[in-house]
Amino acid sequence: MKKSKVIVLGSLAFDYIMSFEENFLNAVSIDREKGEFQSTVTAKSRIQHFGGTAGNITYNLGLLKIVSVSLFGSVGKDFESLGYKDHIAKFDNVSLGVDIHDNLYTAACYIVNDIKANQMIIFHGGALDRCKDIDLREKIEGPENYVYAINSTQSIDAMVNFANQLFELKIPMVFDPGQVTPLFPKELLINAIKKSKILIGNAHEINQIKNKTEMTEKELIGYLTAIIITKGASGSELIYKDKNNKIFRVDIPISKPDNVLDTTGAGDGYRAGILSGLVSNMTLLDACRLGSIIASFVIQTDGAQTHSYELEDVLKRFLKTYGYIPQELEGLKIRL
Repeated sequence: MKKSKVIVLGSLAFDYIMSFEENFLNAVSIDREKGEFQSTVTAKSRIQHFGGTAGNITYNLGLLKIVSVSLFGSVGKDFESLGYKDHIAKFDNVSLGVDIHDNLYTAACYIVNDIKANQMIIFHGGALDRCKDIDLREKIEGPENYVYAINSTQSIDAMVNFANQLFELKIPMVFDPGQVTPLFPKELLINAIKKSKILIGNAHEINQIKNKTEMTEKELIGYLTAIIITKGASGSELIYKDKNNKIFRVDIPISKPDNVLDTTGAGDGYRAGILSGLVSNMTLLDACRLGSIIASFVIQTDGAQTHSYELEDVLKRFLKTYGYIPQELEGLKIRL
């Protein structure tokens, strides 16, 4: 049986986006001598979006329909009532393996933007904090059928546990510590990297990893197959080694979108493209290029899970951006 599955691990959360038609500086009173703070912000609007790293990645994998997805995580009693379950379970290629905690709420991120594009962010982990109790060894049948698992941003305890479990199950791991990188103890971070095949993060996060581990890029790649660095509007960079341990670097330009409304979740779309490419036996370079294509669709709408595309749209944009279509994608077009 051909390997055709991936595991997605990370956060599932509701994002609440609000606007404040004033400058936060005019709504804050601070007395540093007394240690007192007061602020009243009246938001004009509130929009609920489905979010979280795992949810965003899975949504794009669902749209692409290339790979079978097993999504694992912890959610609260509102996961179904607020529509997230139906939203993500509508894809035939997605299998939900979430633990529902009836005494907790699903993780939520409250984001208020003022007129100067300053942000006030409050995050509540809720049920997400229970991911550390999940044992993949009890949930996964046929681990040999999984091409990759992505271990994306959530609590340190959960990411460490998942890294150990995936290593024991012999499922190759994409390690994506993201914004929690500074919270990792040095030895735990090094151990997780040693159990990974691919390390991914933005330029700031990769620098944090090098500083935290006190390892050079060359030392890091010694444990890995590749390092992928995302750089926003500047594209991305693939660093990989061949069978002779010779190191190569390739800059990957962005794919130009039709318009830009919201960049939230673009990196997660990129990750979905990589996973889909790897399952399709594409080269890692082509998989990264596919990631850039998917990211370009994400930023065309407000929210990380509001866009839509068909494989034909992906093929057209890939050809327009890079001047060719990988034969593996051509094969999917014929098969589908």
